[in-house]
Amino acid sequence: MISPQKFENSIGNQTIADFIREQVLRLTYTAVDMRPFAADMGYGGEPFVWDEDDRRHRLARLDALFFHLYGLDRNDADYILAQFPIVREQDEKQFGRYLTRDLILAYMNAVAAGDLETVVEVR
Repeated sequence: MISPQKFENSIGNQTIADFIREQVLRLTYTAVDMRPFAADMGYGGEPFVWDEDDRRHRLARLDALFFHLYGLDRNDADYILAQFPIVREQDEKQFGRYLTRDLILAYMNAVAAGDLETVVEVR
C-alpha cells in the first residue's frame, strides 16, 4: 500500500499528486463531453488532442512512477510486465519489440533520477 503522505512528496519541481493529476487530466479530457471532469480538475481549456505516442509515454511514465512508489525495482517491474503476454504480442506485432516494457523501464531510470519531465527515447 502507498501511504497518502507519499503523494505530497516532490519529484523534480512538483508533488507526485500534482503530476498524477496532470497526467490523468491529459489522458482523460480528450472530448468535450469530459468538460465537467476537466472543470472539476480546475482546468478550463479545450480538450487535449488524442496523440497515441504522447499517451503511450504518459502511461509508461505513470506506470514507472507507481512501481517506484510501491518500492519495486527494474527487475521486479520486468518480471511483472512479463506477465502480460497479450500486451507483449501486440507491441511486437506493431513495433517489433515489447515497447511498453522498454518505455516503462526507461522511465523508471528517469523517476529514480528525480525526473518526471524528460520524454525518453528507447532504441
